[in-house]
Amino acid sequence: MAIFFTDYIGVAATSVSLLMLVVRIFDAINDPIIGSLADRTRSKWGRYRPWVAIGGMVMSLFIILLFAAQPTWPMSVKVGWMWVIYILITVASTACNMPYGALNGVITSDTEERTKLSAIRMVFATIGSNFTNLIAATLILLLSDTNQTANSARGYSLAVIVSVIIGLPTIIWSAVKSKERVQPPPEQMKKGAKIPLGKQMKCLFGNKYALICLFGQFMVGFLAYGRMTIMAYYFTYYAGNFELYSVTGIVGIATGIIGSGLVCPWLYRRFRHKGYALTIGFGLSGLFYLPIFWFVPQQIMFWIFYALSNLFQTAASALRYSCDGDNADFAEYKYGIRVDGFLSAFISLMLKAGGAVGPAILIAWLDALGYVPNMVQNASVLNALNLSMSIIPAVLCVICAIGYLLVYDMDSQKHSEIVNELEKRRGIT
Repeated sequence: MAIFFTDYIGVAATSVSLLMLVVRIFDAINDPIIGSLADRTRSKWGRYRPWVAIGGMVMSLFIILLFAAQPTWPMSVKVGWMWVIYILITVASTACNMPYGALNGVITSDTEERTKLSAIRMVFATIGSNFTNLIAATLILLLSDTNQTANSARGYSLAVIVSVIIGLPTIIWSAVKSKERVQPPPEQMKKGAKIPLGKQMKCLFGNKYALICLFGQFMVGFLAYGRMTIMAYYFTYYAGNFELYSVTGIVGIATGIIGSGLVCPWLYRRFRHKGYALTIGFGLSGLFYLPIFWFVPQQIMFWIFYALSNLFQTAASALRYSCDGDNADFAEYKYGIRVDGFLSAFISLMLKAGGAVGPAILIAWLDALGYVPNMVQNASVLNALNLSMSIIPAVLCVICAIGYLLVYDMDSQKHSEIVNELEKRRGIT
């Protein structure tokens, strides 16, 4: 979105940066409201699955509309279109992704099964996002003007339509095929039963496991979305070869599958403690980010360290998502209500907040250093691009590792005791 609006639609980088920040402030209200509504939903399809299917369809439509902007429009129309459509995307995205995140905690109550489910989820999320990276540059070039140069908005618009056609059926399929097995306490499901806001807030702010996950999710959002935004600029201006961007898709798919599908469950089995496993995952990812600073994409060592950092980051991210159901169990154990959707809303909020703050700060930083679209960049801009791909992600990963080590002390035995107590309360033997 950022490079599309700055370089091809002609919107100032500062305007794009401001939009990302303001919309995330709006999200602070939007996410918890939708989370509470999802928790209160009563339907034969469950509480969360209808939101995933309908929200996914609406989100896809608005994504297509966002990239339908044209460089020939008056500037006021460009900016207004960008603001309105992006806000609508934000609402629809929350309506889809937040209940989707809540599903992990209601499909099963077994913490190891949740880890496996999160691993599978991240494997396919990695395939999806990196497949997009893999085909993005090629699609943009092929669908742009007849001379196959990425100098028109047309290439971006058509590439987005192709991506939506590929992606939307998978969202609908996941909503249709999932089953919500873990139900709230019986009294919470009674007709007319209310979920007091004060108790919901206690489930969040009186839950240290949820709080450290919120912090970690913010840092991951800053890291993942910040790097994703910067990569387009990095390969265009620092590496001098935009087509190398496609290699990140190949590497990302391979390391994502290995990291999420194999390393994530292995770390959990090794420690039986998600806090320790997360510490190792994020710590190693940070360690391998550092050397990237001294290499360029034309060198094999760049891709070796890029692959290793991505492998452990995706493993840690999968582990992090597996914590959400456990955190909801702890909240129910302590406060007597189950609010997977409400907690997932804040997880979604913090991911998007980090995902807004990261790109916003990095783009504003580039602008302050003298970034000029479609020109050779000065040394300060190039150095900032390099830092954003290496040192900055390394520091963020290490901070995450330290946080989980100090706070997340729930091991498998402690969680099993909590689940057994919850089942006793429900009369399940």
